This record gives sequence, C-alpha cells and structure tokens, in this order.
Amino acid sequence: MEQTAPRCDIERQPDGVVVITFQNGRLNLLTAEACAVYTQALRELSRCESIRLLIVQGGASAFLGGADIKFLKDAGKADIDAYIRGVHGLCEQLRDLPFPTMSVISGYCLGAGMEVATVCDIKVADTGAKFGMPEVKLGVPSVIHGAMLPGMIGMTRTRDLLLSGRMIPAQQACEWGLVTDVAPEGELQQRAAQWRHELLEGAPRAMRIQKQLIRNWERMPLQEAISIGIDALVSAYETDEPKRYMETFFQNRKRAR
Repeated sequence: MEQTAPRCDIERQPDGVVVITFQNGRLNLLTAEACAVYTQALRELSRCESIRLLIVQGGASAFLGGADIKFLKDAGKADIDAYIRGVHGLCEQLRDLPFPTMSVISGYCLGAGMEVATVCDIKVADTGAKFGMPEVKLGVPSVIHGAMLPGMIGMTRTRDLLLSGRMIPAQQACEWGLVTDVAPEGELQQRAAQWRHELLEGAPRAMRIQKQLIRNWERMPLQEAISIGIDALVSAYETDEPKRYMETFFQNRKRAR
C-alpha cells in the first residue's frame, strides 16, 4: 500500500554518525508536509554536539522525487509561495548543519529532490541514479538552490539542465561535478562506508570549524574569505585537539616505517 504520511527514520550509529532516511511513499515526493517533517528533524539534530556526520538517504526508486505534480497543477499563488519557501527552508537547514553531511543517492533525484541531495557536502550516487531539473517542462522555472548550479557545474551545463529539463545519468553528473562519487551497481552502501571512514578521520572540532568556514566563504568576497581563515585556525587551538591528532599522526608514521 502506498504510504501517504511522510516520516524520517533516524538511526544513531557508533562514532557520532547519524543516518536519516526520508520516506514518503514509492515516489518519495517532497510535499509540503514532508518538507516540514524533514526540516524539524534536521533542526533537532543540529543541536546535538556529539554528531560527527549525517548521512541522508531516500528510497530505492527515488532519493526524493521532487514536488507532487497534482499539487502543482491545482495550487494557487499562496499555496506555491508557502510550498517553495518550505523547500527553501529545508535546503537551508541542511546547509547550515554544523557537521559534515553526505547524501547517498539511488533512483530518481529530480527537481527539489535534487536540490536537497546536492546541497550536502559529499554526494555519493548509485550508478543507476538519474538527475534532473524538469520544471520548465511543467510550466515553471527551476529556482532557489538551482542558483548554486553555476558554481558547481558551470553556466553552460546549468543552461543545459535547466532549459532542456532532461535527466542525466549518475556518471555524467559526477563528471560534471554535480555529485562527488558514483558506486558500481550493487555497491552503493560499500562506497558510502568508504566515504564515512574518510570523513570520520578528521578531528571532530576541526571538521565543524572547517564546515563553518566553507559556509562563510560562499557569502564573502575573496579577500575577506581569505582573512577569516586566520581566526579560524587560531580557534582550533582553544582545545588540545590539534595536539592529540598530531601526536597520533607521528605515531602512525613511526609504525609505518
């Protein structure tokens, strides 16, 4: 039976990893109700100091299938305004999380669903995943975090995706810079586990400082972005984390000789 009530399954794993799975039926549509449920879950997670990595998953047939076309067809301006602001809030909540995020993508990843996937720090896709921004084929423009596409994939490819509305396969999305990595068929979870290991090797506090620094760089002119790095580095020495991680580095190098 098709599930109609959206929900988040949250699994807290060892080493500070949290896996959140967005679920809203077979097509995993990003409805207004789903946006509200997912945003609230992320807001609560954002306050947890022990989280080192958030892994975001969707369904097997669709990571997130975008908006409900039936809703779009019958909606008035007020409905659309509320809906698109909800999607914006969800993506911004995800971008503002103080710890690294990784989306694990299978199936269709379209429209607003693609925006959710690609605002994560690391994007790992199954080889069969398909990406697209088909809004113009439905009579509306691609908006909000579609504005990030030129910086990710260049203006020529942005025009391709947004004006053609076509879908592209995962490997092409990776070559363009839309996703970080593509897993061979049947190996998505193994590839995600490799990235999990990679991300957990970073010092927890340093990762949070780096995440905030990257977020600030997005908003700043180049010279200002360069300058704030000085204070960011100095702030890392407010705890003994650098000392501990550097000692471990030297110990590992000595053992490797």
